[in-house]
Amino acid sequence: MKAMLLTREPDAARMYREAAKNTERIRLCTVRTIPQMLEQLYREPFDALISDDPYAAHPRIRKCPVLWPNQFYLLLHDTSALFPLSDEITYCFPFTEDPKRILTLVESLPGGQTRRNDAECRISRFLQQTGFPVSLSGFDCLKEAIRLILQQEHMTDIRSVNDLYDVVAEMMCVSASVAEHAMRHAIDTAWMLADPDALEMLFGDTIHSERAAPSNAAFLFRAADHIRINQKGDPIQ
Repeated sequence: MKAMLLTREPDAARMYREAAKNTERIRLCTVRTIPQMLEQLYREPFDALISDDPYAAHPRIRKCPVLWPNQFYLLLHDTSALFPLSDEITYCFPFTEDPKRILTLVESLPGGQTRRNDAECRISRFLQQTGFPVSLSGFDCLKEAIRLILQQEHMTDIRSVNDLYDVVAEMMCVSASVAEHAMRHAIDTAWMLADPDALEMLFGDTIHSERAAPSNAAFLFRAADHIRINQKGDPIQ
């Protein structure tokens, strides 16, 4: 398999190259900057990306039309830092972790799907069942907000809907007010388009389709409860 390492640390690049020589199936390419990473991904496909730069997983970067690997491993310089993780991140390691161990794990998971991707599929399916057009910018904002609510036990900085706006806005590269209005527009639109029977099936008597659309907070936290209760498989991480 082919893996790419993005790091500005010459010593780290050297240790990973040496570790890759001791594995039988990994071909490792090292780059120093995100532009170099994108150029290489544009030229050829890779099975895994290992990076010590969290910005490599930023939504703005992920929108670049390149051949993105199925696996993304993030090396954390500060393991105590708390920040929203992208759905694309397969796993996080301390930067000081043994490169040989990390490459062994990368080699053992060729093309694997992550629980985060499964969670995103469940949330997207729920929103579409409720009547949300995927073409609305608010669709992605709501998807991220619901995922953050579902992982609250791991995200102690999410305490209110205003906190959600701030985090989602950062992830979507917009202001908090833009994220809030995008969610509001999406909910209003869905309430006009949705099948009343579908709303009753999804929400029961907690939210009535005959009434005005719920507030952003009411919808988000009720939607998260519904998904949490009805989810199958692993909990959302």
